[in-house]
Amino acid sequence: MNSKILIFAAAASVLAACSHRSNPGVSGVASSASQPQVQPPMTVPPHAVQLPGQETGGEAIVLKASAFKMSGDYANNVAVTLDDSGNLVYFPAVSDIRPGSKPTSIGEGWWLNRQGLGPNSVFTKWTFEEYMALPATPSPAEIKSAIIKGAEVTEFRQLPVPAAQANVMEPSNLLHLLEE
Repeated sequence: MNSKILIFAAAASVLAACSHRSNPGVSGVASSASQPQVQPPMTVPPHAVQLPGQETGGEAIVLKASAFKMSGDYANNVAVTLDDSGNLVYFPAVSDIRPGSKPTSIGEGWWLNRQGLGPNSVFTKWTFEEYMALPATPSPAEIKSAIIKGAEVTEFRQLPVPAAQANVMEPSNLLHLLEE
């Protein structure tokens, strides 16, 4: 009998700690018409590739490199990603941005993606240096209001090499991969 009471008490404690917030993507904020909707994070499927020196038959999950073009000179601006309806689906925490997050020019308007951009990415008013210096990650509403109108990714392509390998390749070799 005592064990049944303990189990019931434990279950009641767990349920009492649950929240009924209608917008779980924004911690501590209930959904309202004035709040932007934050969608669950996008997942980019990794690709299985055989790495040099790896035994035959083995596979490793490796993130493929990607490249993009943009509508203007926004290479020094932090990007966020929207869904097709304009809802914010990805934005970096301040701690996610580092000097190595800036894209690298590979020529002919193409940039090596080093921040996690996608085809629906847009650019904010914050430079990488400004964003890294923020005391906390901006709210979704602050981020949406910081998007530069018309500053967007205009072309996006996967590269046939792992991201780590692309980071050390010559830009001309990366550009050649885009032409294939």
